[in-house]
Amino acid sequence: MAPLIGIFGGTFDPVHLGHRNAVDALCKTLEFAQINWVLSARPPHKDQVNATVEQRFEMLKIALKDEPRYVADDIEIKRQAPSYTIDTVKAFQQRYTESRLCVIIGGDSLHSLHTWRQYDELMQTVNWVVMHRPGYSFKVPSELTSRLVESPAQLLEHASGKLWLYQASDYDVSSTQLRAKLTQKRGAQQTIVRNFLTEDVINYIQAQKIYMMGDSPVTKSIMNPEQIKDHVIDALEDVKGQDIKAINIADISDFADYMIVVSGSSDTHVKALARSASDKLRSQGVKPLNEDGADVGEWVLVDFGDVVLHVMRPEVRNYYDLEKLWDEDVRKLVEQARDERGD
Repeated sequence: MAPLIGIFGGTFDPVHLGHRNAVDALCKTLEFAQINWVLSARPPHKDQVNATVEQRFEMLKIALKDEPRYVADDIEIKRQAPSYTIDTVKAFQQRYTESRLCVIIGGDSLHSLHTWRQYDELMQTVNWVVMHRPGYSFKVPSELTSRLVESPAQLLEHASGKLWLYQASDYDVSSTQLRAKLTQKRGAQQTIVRNFLTEDVINYIQAQKIYMMGDSPVTKSIMNPEQIKDHVIDALEDVKGQDIKAINIADISDFADYMIVVSGSSDTHVKALARSASDKLRSQGVKPLNEDGADVGEWVLVDFGDVVLHVMRPEVRNYYDLEKLWDEDVRKLVEQARDERGD
């Protein structure tokens, strides 16, 4: 059987143990001959990155140096164009003519796959593994259900065009969260070293003064989470947001204190709601850490650090049912898991 080559792309700003541990766990289930960690040098769906391309790639090489099967790949750095996956896949087909290709993504990307360039061709060209991420729906969009397989063995029976949900990985940290934490005082940084980043990566970050560690924050908030939440809700009400819900998740989440969900009546309304919240918070000195989906409009996520805003079309909101992810049953499961771990 032809060797299996994995393609795992990301901005890796910074690469962290959530990335590494999830892929390590996947490799115990699927026998990859090699996994190419492709640095997205010019991500088309992100407005900005914090570390330079050179810094991000150096961190990636440092984080992967102890695993021979992992390759820090600079293919999208060398390409002087936006980092579209379809272009990378086509280049890999030419590079690995005798191998099978499999793209690995996180569960947070599942809902937006249809927005990727040349989506239909891309889905048909390679196989796909989706790794579970807590806090994100693992429900497969209807247009992908025909591609879904139930096991890695079934995935390997097909050369391309199939998708498998890998539910055993808990990719429960994001680079956005880490960048916010990296601006905290020294004691908090040591917790990050132990829990989220390798010693070598943290040493490189400190030496390069990336993310302004221990100095002035990249995004310095002058408001507490409750105030941010209230300003976001005010901004949404100003643009007639529908069915606004603010959910306190501080007791069961490591990445935010509040999740706000609101509906917009159209793609234009969704974009306007997200823009209103972003503009209002910027005027108060709180710059969003990340904004995703504004180019599409049916679902826009705005990350204010302590508050995460989801603006959605009603049908998208009903389909993914994010509020259900934080209901009483889920809270009990999280508390039980923490008790078992001794947290």
